[in-house]
Amino acid sequence: MHPSTVLLAASSFISLSSCLPLDQLLSARDQICGKVPSGSNTQQAVLSQPSGPQNAAACQSDCDANSACLSFLFGMVDNNIKCMLYACAASDIPPPPSTNLIAYDKACASVPTVTPTAANPTGANTATGTNTGSESNPSEKTTQAGNHRTRGLVARDTCGGAPSGPSNAQPISTPAGIDTLPKCRAKCIADPSCESFCFGTLTPGGADICRLYAVPAASVPAPASGQSLQVYDVGCSV
Repeated sequence: MHPSTVLLAASSFISLSSCLPLDQLLSARDQICGKVPSGSNTQQAVLSQPSGPQNAAACQSDCDANSACLSFLFGMVDNNIKCMLYACAASDIPPPPSTNLIAYDKACASVPTVTPTAANPTGANTATGTNTGSESNPSEKTTQAGNHRTRGLVARDTCGGAPSGPSNAQPISTPAGIDTLPKCRAKCIADPSCESFCFGTLTPGGADICRLYAVPAASVPAPASGQSLQVYDVGCSV
């Protein structure tokens, strides 16, 4: 093989190695779940920058909905909340322009549902402490700014399964056009009154629907005959 061809092939490998599939990248290093990235690939470009997410968990939902997304940055810069999606592992994201932006791999569990504020611009501080770079304890609660209810994953949360609650609670909302579970979860996270959500079909082979509830998943009533719904508390990862 001609020497120039060898050099070209080697260069191509180096440029692509930072965006290998996430499972291959993380086999040699731990996930990053809530810290400022320090990747050396300064050419790594933002895949997408959704404008809707108001907390890291909602940003993660947008990452989940994008098959090319493997990680994301989230935080508040100059009073603007930013969600930035990347097509590489969080460890390969170059240092951001502000330390208010912290990185998460797509597969991180228990991503904060806290809305950033001037006092907490990363949105990583919780009612029980500060996320310092490792995944938060699933048994701990996180509190969303401006909302007195705790919305993080706790031991008693219901994360899947048919609803079977004793109440007659009705959905507070049935958002239109929601065709995936992560999108349904994002709608619940974005609604301060939402404590749980159902996703599934109302008829065999029917279109998927999303229902939001103002009660915990354990209180959502059983579905009617023929309906196939799964229920989740807002703190669940999906």
